[in-house]
Amino acid sequence: MALFLYNGAKEYSYEMLVDSINRHREYFPLYKTDDLFAYFENLVKAIAAGRPLTLLDSDLSVSEIEGLDNGAVNVPVKLDETTYSSVDALVAAVLASSSEITIFTSGTTGQPKKVVHSISTLTRAVRVSEGHIGDIWAYAYNPTHMAGLQVFFQAFANKNTLVNVFNLQRNDVYRNIAAHGVTHISATPTFYRLLLPYEQPYLNVKRVTLGGEKSGTQLYDNIRLIFPNAKINNVYASTEAGSLFAAKGDCFQLPAGLRDKFRVVDEELLIHHSLLGRSDSFKLDGEFYHSGDLIEWVDEANGCFRFKSRKNELINVGGYKVNPSEVEEAIDSIEGVRQSLVYGKPNSVLGNIVVAEVLREEGSAVTDVDIRKSLRDKLQDFKIPRKIIFVEEFTLTRTGKIKRL
Repeated sequence: MALFLYNGAKEYSYEMLVDSINRHREYFPLYKTDDLFAYFENLVKAIAAGRPLTLLDSDLSVSEIEGLDNGAVNVPVKLDETTYSSVDALVAAVLASSSEITIFTSGTTGQPKKVVHSISTLTRAVRVSEGHIGDIWAYAYNPTHMAGLQVFFQAFANKNTLVNVFNLQRNDVYRNIAAHGVTHISATPTFYRLLLPYEQPYLNVKRVTLGGEKSGTQLYDNIRLIFPNAKINNVYASTEAGSLFAAKGDCFQLPAGLRDKFRVVDEELLIHHSLLGRSDSFKLDGEFYHSGDLIEWVDEANGCFRFKSRKNELINVGGYKVNPSEVEEAIDSIEGVRQSLVYGKPNSVLGNIVVAEVLREEGSAVTDVDIRKSLRDKLQDFKIPRKIIFVEEFTLTRTGKIKRL
């Protein structure tokens, strides 16, 4: 039996998935559950039948989303008596579906916003080939959000195995990678940082993908130690647009056939509306959507660029703009620091001061004085944090990214 999912001590085959879908001919248009197999069954069942579906986090409070009817959550709806003769038939029905999926943003700031996607948009980056037969994916994303959906579709389209490691502790993640022979991992930089410090290599992993947050060279170096046989890719995807382009390292390249679908205005990346899902929250500038992502050209003629920051995360210090990602990368490079989070705090004189929360490496005795001294050679004075707070952990969003204040 081809294995579909490992979830803790439980395992589920693709044959079990097909059988359960054939036996239970109803689905939940609005579904909340913390049972991952039940969630996937409902997702596949709805899409294969061409039905609309709204994805809800299992811990979501209905009051968080305007207009959501609590009385409709987990209420079943009958489906036609269609049965699927095989896994291949089910996969084909999913990939050809006209279903629309509603998902909600859950970034580092702001209230969730509704975005509606077609299956063709969600599977834009899926690659199906003999070369993907036998891939085993560490499932490290929230399944109700864009990144989690895209990993699911890539694995499902190739009948690959998913190994759930989302929200697991470091040692449990490594145990699952080793026990199930994981070959592919796609996750946030925060996820990979939680795997540090390096202790031993895991040679079976062939590909590592990062997305959802800015990452630095130090993290890449650590990933290469842990997964020495893996190719490392960085992807750009958003709830609004899905997956758009990938990179090796931190330099992205606009696809040649889509160059006219992007613009850069005042360093901000603008995306043509034809690449987006549907949402009442979109505010277009003509035909283009302001992504909020600031970039810098590496090779403009060839469409190569690097992400700098989110526009709404820049810190105004006495009229100077501070990019928190630049400060974080400088702090993270200091010996004894595992990770940092930088943000602005209102100040009556300067408008804002720069604040850094710092997570030390285990056993590290690095101090705020040590950090500021090291930063003098790396950053201009106004970028150096005026307040440094040492923390035991960072608060994460539902999608596993660090929550900015």
